[in-house]
Amino acid sequence: MVGINLTQHVTMECWPNMFHFNLRVWAICGYVALIYWVAHHIPSLRMLFYPTLGAFCFLFMSRTDYRGIARIALGAFIATLVGTVIFNYIPGIAALFLNTLIVIQLKHLMKLNAPPVLAVSFIPFFSGAVAAWHVPVLVGCSLAGLTLLLMGVHWLEKRLPALQGLAARQPNSMEAD
Repeated sequence: MVGINLTQHVTMECWPNMFHFNLRVWAICGYVALIYWVAHHIPSLRMLFYPTLGAFCFLFMSRTDYRGIARIALGAFIATLVGTVIFNYIPGIAALFLNTLIVIQLKHLMKLNAPPVLAVSFIPFFSGAVAAWHVPVLVGCSLAGLTLLLMGVHWLEKRLPALQGLAARQPNSMEAD
């Protein structure tokens, strides 16, 4: 029987590859941490932090088409409005069914290929928000902040070529010369 020693394959040489510097990744991680901190310290803003924010971060991370990002953020805001209105005026499971149906149609109408848009429309059903308007406003604010952050990082990367060089630099090979 052949034994596999995992420590043999995971050495300190692989750590630099794993945590290479990418300004977008670090900015997004900082943004998520900041939103969580704000939501944790101000209970009325608890809905500012929601699990699909991570999905939006991942979705927006590699994009530089800010019109497309803005369209997705607008679609998410509208989907949240739809979910909030339906949740507040239609009782029971029919509300969730109708919300899902309408938001899927909205995604097709707006030509949005972004699964988190449907997910944010469910927030009113599970959040227990104090006021109905909190959910759409907080989702809109957090997505606008994320979009502005990424636009700022993109601007910074274009203005400071040294950051691009730092992100593109790969660690030296550990092979023998």
